[in-house]
Amino acid sequence: MTVENPSAVLKEVKRLIAVNDLHQAKMLLQPLITEIGDDHRVYALLGIVYHKEGNFPRAVKNYTRALELNSSDAETAINLSLIYNDLGKYEQGSQLYAQAVSLMRNSSSDTSKTEDVDDINYMFANQHASIGELYLRYNRAEEAFKEFEKALALSPRMYHVYADMAECLSRMGHRKQAIKNLKTIKLKTPSAYEARVKLGHLLFLEGEVGAAVEEWDSIIKESPSNIEAKMYLKMAREESILP
Repeated sequence: MTVENPSAVLKEVKRLIAVNDLHQAKMLLQPLITEIGDDHRVYALLGIVYHKEGNFPRAVKNYTRALELNSSDAETAINLSLIYNDLGKYEQGSQLYAQAVSLMRNSSSDTSKTEDVDDINYMFANQHASIGELYLRYNRAEEAFKEFEKALALSPRMYHVYADMAECLSRMGHRKQAIKNLKTIKLKTPSAYEARVKLGHLLFLEGEVGAAVEEWDSIIKESPSNIEAKMYLKMAREESILP
């Protein structure tokens, strides 16, 4: 069967991966191997699918093929480096990291060295955060927490990750510690609204309804378009009038 518009299919695959519909993403990618098997993007995306599924051998195989077809694909080099590091193959991971750094520097001659490293760290951090979210989705809180720690070690300003870490702690039976951590984030960065919304939620679950309502009210005053805070506030008010 001929694929009429491969670029459109690749775009749809990216969307499916973003919403974690990995099975459908694979179904769309398989015909492209025959149609445009020399396009590194096909193998790079297959690598991401298998990576997210935890199928490291196939992820490595596809990432490697993508880099054989396009050695300047920095994102794929980073993804493969992450797997090697997770497998304990630190030398190979380090080599790919260095390759990614070099690629990003060469692609942006007017960007400073420090900014290049920050960009690469953010890409690594984002991948760790995505893997953490996947673990959390399947209620594997301890594994998720470790990935979120890796993400924040590389990019401490990914404030939404603090909310995810708090959710991990809550599921692991450490809700009070999660609340303490989120209060610290609030003091340091009042605009970290995702973390503060989660703080309100955990306070509510602890029975501190007044404190939770106060937190969400405060968020809405500072950020009137915050839909999540409005949703929780509505929930809390409805809960308070139930018998």
